[in-house]
Amino acid sequence: MAKMALHSTDAENWLVMAGLSAADVQRAMRAAEESGEALPSIVRRLGFLSDKAIADALAKTHDLPRLSANDFAEENPAEGLINAEFLISGQACIARMDDAGVVLALADPATSDVADAVALATGKPVTLALATLSDIETALARYYGAQDDDTDALHSMGTDDADAEHLRDLASEAPVVRLVNDLIKDALANRASDIHVEPYRDYLRIRLRVDGVLHDRESPNAALAQLVVSRIKIIADLDIAERRRPQDGRARVSIAGTPLDLRVATTPSAHGESVVIRLLEDRDTEVDLHDLGLSHKDEALLMDKLAAPFGLILVVGPTGGGKTTTLAGAISTLNTPERKVISIEDPVEYQIDGVTQIAVRPAIGLTFANALRSVLRQDPDVIVVGELRDRETAEIAVNAALTGHLVLATLHANTAAGAPARLVDMGIDPSLLRSTLRLILSQRLIRILCPSCKKKVKGQWTHVGCEACANTGYQRRTGLYESIELTPDLLNLIQDGLSSLEFEQAARAAGALSLTDDGRAKIQAGITDTDEIWRVLGERVEPQL
Repeated sequence: MAKMALHSTDAENWLVMAGLSAADVQRAMRAAEESGEALPSIVRRLGFLSDKAIADALAKTHDLPRLSANDFAEENPAEGLINAEFLISGQACIARMDDAGVVLALADPATSDVADAVALATGKPVTLALATLSDIETALARYYGAQDDDTDALHSMGTDDADAEHLRDLASEAPVVRLVNDLIKDALANRASDIHVEPYRDYLRIRLRVDGVLHDRESPNAALAQLVVSRIKIIADLDIAERRRPQDGRARVSIAGTPLDLRVATTPSAHGESVVIRLLEDRDTEVDLHDLGLSHKDEALLMDKLAAPFGLILVVGPTGGGKTTTLAGAISTLNTPERKVISIEDPVEYQIDGVTQIAVRPAIGLTFANALRSVLRQDPDVIVVGELRDRETAEIAVNAALTGHLVLATLHANTAAGAPARLVDMGIDPSLLRSTLRLILSQRLIRILCPSCKKKVKGQWTHVGCEACANTGYQRRTGLYESIELTPDLLNLIQDGLSSLEFEQAARAAGALSLTDDGRAKIQAGITDTDEIWRVLGERVEPQL
């Protein structure tokens, strides 16, 4: 069977039929000509079309049957007749075979010369059909993943070097590499902060955390679980043979032209290793404090404290609560020619020109504490510490604030009122806090009601769900804040050793508003709704009608 070549006009036809604009068609054609890469692969890599759209358009243009995942046989119909590597390289798979002939599924008609080899190997006539690349890869994994007892081997491998190398080879094959790359691309396209890969007895669950909430995605075949996890571990330079202990790693990758830092954490579970990937994009745009969701009062208070020549400003809250973004906004405000600003971060998430940014690397001894000591010798005016993780770092930061530097830092504490006690518990002298602490901001991130579908019910705005927000009712997030300005009276209470509750009561009496108060104001303004505040704070907050 002759190769079904895609001539220029044919290529343009199917791209136009698939809905690409004239400009995108020309861009794809140029990329294919320059790289020699197949056109379907080009448009898939550029993100112009989904697998389904590519297969639909090619099938219609070339008048070929279109197969779905259910059209593939459960068992390998050509067991022992065709080499798996040959089919993988040709992006092809035998979907069915009987006495009448062979149905060969292709992801790209340009690879139709595979049919000649299939006809020769099977001795049967071959009928071509189109399928999505993902359906073909899933079928190939099902048919050939268990060849020579590979599936059993995957589940029983220990730390044997030969087994580890075999697993590495399997995880480095094109279908698995493409599957993991597509998983990361999907996460990027959906603005996900984390990817969760969770193996269970009969399936592999993939979830994305978008705007703080997990959402299920289409899951790969369960037979691929070990290979997917191994591929991720290879990217993060982890030990693929070690599956009994948790591992942490990181990687620097580029997906669809987007540079990414990946933080990978694995942990053993009953049905294999569970993996979480945190996605950290390079961000070279400055953050404006006006855009973070601060109330006018809180923003004015923060701006006032940022203008001070020395002292300690804390931003507290849980992981993923937006503390880094708030610090980035503060840094952008402080970044003037008259100030030397140095930040110590893990990792550097926002690239800010004019600021010396240091990424900690504990593996080589560059911890927050060691970096902070070095920074003090660099004649800084402003020091930003990504996190006060331990007593040593906290002591150096407090002493820096005491000796004429403005220090901004984050701290893990549930409330603004709980931050002083947290530092005291870490071993910081209350008298030093009394002399340095100027402002504590506590924050969370809440989802914003989708502007396309939000509506009022009995006078209250609520979420609905539409195509624009993927039927969640929300789009993107904003900050929920509370602030405590450290007045002389409140500073005296810290030195007196009052509990967090007593300190909070005194702060409220002095006029400090809570996260709940800010939530109520944002509900009243139609920014969010009561369900979202309940999800984040665990409090049922009603607006004042």
